[in-house]
Amino acid sequence: MYQIKRDFLFFLALVSPAILIVGVLIIYPVINGVYLSFTDASPLRRGALNFVGLENYTFLLEDNVFYASAFNTSYIVFISSALAIIIGFMMALLLHFGIKRGATVLRSLVFQIWVVPWICITLLWGWLFDTDYGLVNSLFTWVGLTETNMDLLFDQTGAKWVIIAGFTWRSIPFLMVIALAALQSVSKEVLEAATLDGARFFSRLWHIIIPMVRNVLLVALLLDSVRFFQEMTMPLVLTQGGPSNATMVLSLFTYKLAFENWDFALASTAGTLWLVFLMLIAWLLLKFGMKKEYGK
Repeated sequence: MYQIKRDFLFFLALVSPAILIVGVLIIYPVINGVYLSFTDASPLRRGALNFVGLENYTFLLEDNVFYASAFNTSYIVFISSALAIIIGFMMALLLHFGIKRGATVLRSLVFQIWVVPWICITLLWGWLFDTDYGLVNSLFTWVGLTETNMDLLFDQTGAKWVIIAGFTWRSIPFLMVIALAALQSVSKEVLEAATLDGARFFSRLWHIIIPMVRNVLLVALLLDSVRFFQEMTMPLVLTQGGPSNATMVLSLFTYKLAFENWDFALASTAGTLWLVFLMLIAWLLLKFGMKKEYGK
């Protein structure tokens, strides 16, 4: 602290670019979005913006499509993130404690999924679930689950689970790599001592490994959930939010308000409510989910 006070100008010169970038790319857009939510902003209207107070919020909070979007987003993101963290952690355990030969190669191959663009994954998913030549429908017919091709994308429950499957598959490599990094920090001496005391693997996993990597996994889960909240490529391309708004998510709902209805004010209102919701979830997770260090 003394060094910063003595060389304050030098310290300010170092952090100024970061402050400028954060201000221009993050703080200003957020403040401007909140401001627009209290106006009637739209490119279809001429003249100055009119202040409308809470009118936009009242409209959205009475809109059934907005509630459906919020529910669908929470449902899809929660299940996708939960499945991805479980499968990713299991794969990390297998690579760290199980597979000895070829683990590096397998880790690299699995991680390649994470760098595949969303649009490519969406096109792949569209092919997999196509009613005419899709692999999934062919397998369902072959094993006798359905007599004819079933279009899951036109079924409300099926469409949700198609999106969930895509989100989960896309996220597993990222969470696996984070879990692998966290497992590197687990003390081998502690595990060896527990083994000598007669603790089996699942006992060590539950009482030693998971508590030691819990905070890292929760932060990774939070980052992944926030990323899913922003994703709209797959719902937009595969289902356009249908059938009957079953896959209408907040990102797609906000996009349609802004660039189909050209109502920037309502889109800003949806974005503001969306931001508050995410901040609440993050606060609850960090407040009650994170394990505090001893003595703090």
